[in-house]
Amino acid sequence: MRSLANPDVLGRAILAALITSLACVPRLTRWVERGAPVFDLWLVLLFAMFVMWGFVFAWHQKYGGRPALVLEFPPRLWGAATLCAAVAALAVHFFLDPQLRPLTPGDYPRTWRSLLDLGLFSLGLEPLFLCFAPYAFFIRLARKQDAALVLTVGFGVFVLAMKLGSANPMPSLWLMVELMALRVLAGFASLYFYLKGGVLLIGWLALILHLRLALDLLAR
Repeated sequence: MRSLANPDVLGRAILAALITSLACVPRLTRWVERGAPVFDLWLVLLFAMFVMWGFVFAWHQKYGGRPALVLEFPPRLWGAATLCAAVAALAVHFFLDPQLRPLTPGDYPRTWRSLLDLGLFSLGLEPLFLCFAPYAFFIRLARKQDAALVLTVGFGVFVLAMKLGSANPMPSLWLMVELMALRVLAGFASLYFYLKGGVLLIGWLALILHLRLALDLLAR
């Protein structure tokens, strides 16, 4: 736990938390059912992100052997990752989105402004919550990379199961199986590219996946 109290870790964590939490603000302002002032929600989100980024900066490199923030851009790695993300985005757009849109219409933007707001929120929160922070936590807990990978993917499956369990109406059994399989595959692929290329590469991949939603707006 001493690593979490390191001034360098705390400084980087608060800076990263400020950037990512501010990216979520436009989405919070448009959240009609939020039930609390935007500023209060932002403070809660800022604190949660500060803790999660603290995990990342304190434990990822110490126990994983590589820094979370990699400022190198190997063309082969980025090219392969971009191709994988583009294929995944098209597959989700044509095969999953038509089934999910009636169940979760709020996850699909209707305007370019909502596309931007949703994109900033997704980029700011989802990779940190589902990939960066869980991996850092589990690599600190297990001290073995294989175990940390499996536990991180398992956490993502658990979050998805919680979301599906609260859905109304419930998705079909086959759709739930598809989503679970995709989450497992995407989880391991994301961790592979994360360990190779760091936070920036995962952000780039998340952006590509999100931009598939622009195809619907262009088609209107």
